[in-house]
Amino acid sequence: MKDINRLTDWVIRKIENEYPDDVALLLAVHGHNTDDDQHGICFDYFVPATEKGCGLAETFIIDGVGHDLYPRSWERLEDSVELNDMPIVLDGAEILYARSKEDEVRFLDMKRRLKDNLNNPGFIYGKALEYMDKALEIYRSLIFEDKPYRVVTEAGYIQLFLSKAVAVLNHTYTEEPIVSRKQALCDDPGSRIYHCPEMKEVPEDFFKNAETLIRTMDPEKVKEVILKLLKSVREFILKREPAVDTQGSKAVNYDDLAGWYQEISLTWKRIRYFVKNNMAEEAYCDAGYLQQELLYIAQEFGVEEMNLMDHYDADDLSKLKERADALEKKILDILADHKTKVASYASVDEFLRARS
Repeated sequence: MKDINRLTDWVIRKIENEYPDDVALLLAVHGHNTDDDQHGICFDYFVPATEKGCGLAETFIIDGVGHDLYPRSWERLEDSVELNDMPIVLDGAEILYARSKEDEVRFLDMKRRLKDNLNNPGFIYGKALEYMDKALEIYRSLIFEDKPYRVVTEAGYIQLFLSKAVAVLNHTYTEEPIVSRKQALCDDPGSRIYHCPEMKEVPEDFFKNAETLIRTMDPEKVKEVILKLLKSVREFILKREPAVDTQGSKAVNYDDLAGWYQEISLTWKRIRYFVKNNMAEEAYCDAGYLQQELLYIAQEFGVEEMNLMDHYDADDLSKLKERADALEKKILDILADHKTKVASYASVDEFLRARS
């Protein structure tokens, strides 16, 4: 520890002598030590106050331990508050040097806001969905890979984002993929970057499937396991969608819902035309588009999720028309129940009279 303190003192003296107005903070980050190497405790990063302050950056190796004294801007720290960058650089941070009390207070406020976000049901649910989307994006590439090292690598990244999704729903975070129960049980603060002890609730067979990833190099087996994990984590997320809170969530703007209907209403008319003329391909395209929009309004306006595509049958399009008509009526009934007028006119003359 004596040598660690000497390194810390060296950086602080360098700041005070060469960058007194140019470096706002020097931070240590606890939680990513290996074999007691004290990495990050003598210093991890600094927050520059000016462009000149970035000149403090330096990398070097001492006794086999690499040190990276690097700049992390206030803007990048805001990304950590929003869980778009490493949360541990805030959560595990210790201030070693502060240019001013204002800089210190600003940083501590960021740490507080990170905690607030992790305890905000709406925020963590949205973040879990973002992580799930990132995992699915990588999966789209994975399914075309055959080389074992590429498959295993991409599977690891998918598991990282799935682990992040599960972690935030436990009001915590992880910086690495969680692939065993052991990682979730270990509460050693010195190795927090590799473990997530607060991960108490996980999807069914999460650890069983995840442990397979570190025990096989067979590409097809890895893909099979990843698909199971994707399905289980997706179900885990959707089951935890926050209930509508009339006191805390935004109120539904039914004028906006009416605007959505006015914009999309032509799609219903087109579907009826395609069905009447037995145009299966065109009906399929517009029905798929309308289904996506129906899923959107269920999320955005809190209306019941509406199923259209289960009623598509290329050999009997009448089922699609009946269902589309019923869903259109349901939306119009919702608007009528909330006394929301739809801007609908029988003719151009009627429209122009209303505008005169």
